[in-house]
Amino acid sequence: MKFGFSRTTISRVYREYLESGKTSNLRHRCGRKKIMQERDQRGLTRIIKHDRRATLPQIAADFNAGASTSVSVRTIQRNIIDMGFRSRRPTRVPLMTARY
Repeated sequence: MKFGFSRTTISRVYREYLESGKTSNLRHRCGRKKIMQERDQRGLTRIIKHDRRATLPQIAADFNAGASTSVSVRTIQRNIIDMGFRSRRPTRVPLMTARY
């Protein structure tokens, strides 16, 4: 009562601790499952590297054309950011001339 847990929960955790020396943590199984698996992320990386100037809707259209699951543009954007890709503008440099 003092900790806000039922007596059975306390006894179960204590018994698990005595048997295995650690308590169970089922926290890794909670929440919604990811819609894009690691294989999908590898395919997305391939699409991004194929055309570096492609816009997000173009990337999403290419991905949804080949993948078994259809995902939104926002999901693609979140996965691209999580994979470490960032948008960069190319540096403006003068064109090469005969003089140079």
